[in-house]
Amino acid sequence: MARKRKLDIAKYKRILEQQRAELQEQLKRLEEQTTGRGRFDASIATEDFDEPGGDAAAETLERSLAMATSENLREMLDLVNGALAKIEKGTYGVCDACGKDIPKKRLDALPYATMCLSCRARLGPR
Repeated sequence: MARKRKLDIAKYKRILEQQRAELQEQLKRLEEQTTGRGRFDASIATEDFDEPGGDAAAETLERSLAMATSENLREMLDLVNGALAKIEKGTYGVCDACGKDIPKKRLDALPYATMCLSCRARLGPR
């Protein structure tokens, strides 16, 4: 008979809740920066610059980077929220693909992991 492993679920829940709070704070800061920058840019847009278009190109790049960063933070937040939901359902630490236990080492490194390494590897690079 296989032995059922014991995970310190409370520990992982604390870690995930902390990660969620940090991600939410990072998203909030990023949104405040981009919103604030937008108002600033509108007020200086009519000023005379030595290199017309240079600031617009830099702003476009910054806005693109902010959007990409925001998207990544939202994806991570979704993963963290999914892991917290799995804790509530009692399925945390179980691979979504094969149904086997996700090794504790993997959960320690990536608390929001939803698959064991072998199943994740079969999906290829992300």
